[in-house]
Amino acid sequence: MTKSPVLEYLVAEVAELAGNAARDNRKSRITPRHIQLAVRNDEELSVLMKDITFSEGGVIPNIHSMLLPRKTGAGAATNWKNSATKMLRPEVVKQLACPSVGLATSWTIKCKNVPCESLQEVRASFRRELWPFAKGKIAKSDTKARSLREQGNEAYKNAPNESANALQLYNQAICMAEDESEELGFCYANRSAVYFNRKLYRESLQNIELARRYHYPEHLHRKLTEREERCRKALEKAGEKESPEVTPGTSHSHCSLKPCLEMSADKCSIRTSRDLSVGEKVLLERPFVLVLEAEVAYTRCDYCGAGHDYNLRPCKHCTAVMYCSEECQEQALQRYHQFECEIIDDLQLLYRGPKATRVLQVALRLFWLGILLYLEAPEQFVKRLETPAELAKFRDPFALEPSDYLLHLLASFSEEEYYDEMAMTGKCVSQFLTILTYVVAVEENESLSQRLVGLPGTEKLHHLLYQLIYHSSKLGDYNLPDATGYYPFTRLLSHSCAPNSERIKHDLQTIIVVKRPIAKHQPITIAYSDKLTTERMIKSKRQESCQKEHRIKECVCEGCQADYPLLEKIEKDEALHTELQTIRNSTSEEQRKAGLADFLQRHDGVFPKRELYEAWTLYRPFVTNDL
Repeated sequence: MTKSPVLEYLVAEVAELAGNAARDNRKSRITPRHIQLAVRNDEELSVLMKDITFSEGGVIPNIHSMLLPRKTGAGAATNWKNSATKMLRPEVVKQLACPSVGLATSWTIKCKNVPCESLQEVRASFRRELWPFAKGKIAKSDTKARSLREQGNEAYKNAPNESANALQLYNQAICMAEDESEELGFCYANRSAVYFNRKLYRESLQNIELARRYHYPEHLHRKLTEREERCRKALEKAGEKESPEVTPGTSHSHCSLKPCLEMSADKCSIRTSRDLSVGEKVLLERPFVLVLEAEVAYTRCDYCGAGHDYNLRPCKHCTAVMYCSEECQEQALQRYHQFECEIIDDLQLLYRGPKATRVLQVALRLFWLGILLYLEAPEQFVKRLETPAELAKFRDPFALEPSDYLLHLLASFSEEEYYDEMAMTGKCVSQFLTILTYVVAVEENESLSQRLVGLPGTEKLHHLLYQLIYHSSKLGDYNLPDATGYYPFTRLLSHSCAPNSERIKHDLQTIIVVKRPIAKHQPITIAYSDKLTTERMIKSKRQESCQKEHRIKECVCEGCQADYPLLEKIEKDEALHTELQTIRNSTSEEQRKAGLADFLQRHDGVFPKRELYEAWTLYRPFVTNDL
């Protein structure tokens, strides 16, 4: 089979991934579909791959020998870094499902998996034409807004009992409408009608007010007034107030912590200062940084993730984000949107691809926190970045304001260096993504670049961004519904294959609940993934997974030291089974909840009995009942 150069490059990238060489920072495999170009299915991929063979020596060296022949003679060691001819061509990059990762992979192959000595070297080698997407921003347009609103009208007319699609179209229209335009008033008026028909009278009243504020035509005000009166009567009849007691939005605090939680002596994990009992919720945390999937941009708040029945407000200057309240809008503007608004559409291209790539956008939003600290006091911030003793002051997040969480994060990053093939790949990919991101998000961002002119130490910002990108897999949790988030305190919890606590997710909130008794000064432990527990996976597989996915050289938890058996290997204990059955048959939920917690507390000494796993499975649903 004859392959075009484009497909040869594609095959090289896929072969790199299949050979476990090109990995993300968690060292987990990057799915080949991240960078697919002409491959529509696995069969086509197999056809492309069948003629590619590798001799001894590994994947990367042989890809280089086949596709990227080495230069000989003087300058061969450095000239390859200065040449853009071996990178994927712009027209190819445009077609990649995940262009940034695909281009970074191409860079890694070009570099023969050898990181550059410095980020300045990468910047010197980077050419803007490698990134084929010109800077641009989708402008607001009343014409486009009207079209979307009319589509919403049609959708609601065809399915009045299924209004979600219509509301989403109205929200898109609201985002697209020009600020202070009559079209914006029409959009709010249409949305108020849907809320009225759904008996969401408060929401209808709010949108009636917005319609008037945004120039809904005077000659049509009668319709709004009639709807308003009917809403007020309906609320009065139901004995409800026109305005809810709590304004939609997020609270000022993103988490709630038990006072007994504290950092361990080595400042690497969280422990308790008193004994903890089964069922205690020690941590409730919402993401400190949140990135939504583009598909829900018009259905959820960009800052807190709340939906509020699609009752959202737009950014006045871009068409890509909405908020559930004025508070969320102000918080977003202060923390990140002041930088992202101008380049919001560029960022959507930069982070296009599978959901796992959104951790890179989480890294960028953390970087904005660093930019804020830098702009406030440039010399002090640079000094902290350069001085380990200064950063060490931020190791304890319990003593910090949220504005300093970034410094805590930098202080917590391990200085341990890895030099295996996977680590080298991670560094190469991260170096390129750092420079690409910096060019798009900072250098070409007029809302920021002008503010950096003449300030000292701006080159340190490259390294700050690199650290966040290199460690991004440790920051972002993308196993959330339509979102990726950063949880500052949850990420500090230690792993155990026989954990004493469990992380339970409720919408975007994470809850850490005690599942086994914890003694004073013992660490709070969770399983880093559902599969990494003694009941689900044998020790050898867990150790392998811990090392590859979480960089835990050797797990020495209770479960691994005692080599607890799989759940299927544990025999039934008749006495415990009978006692558990009695609790199951309790007449009230409160009795069952209390009985199960007591059962787990009293019998922890015989862990890991089968009945203890069963009792926890029965108890788990109670954790979210009172939220």
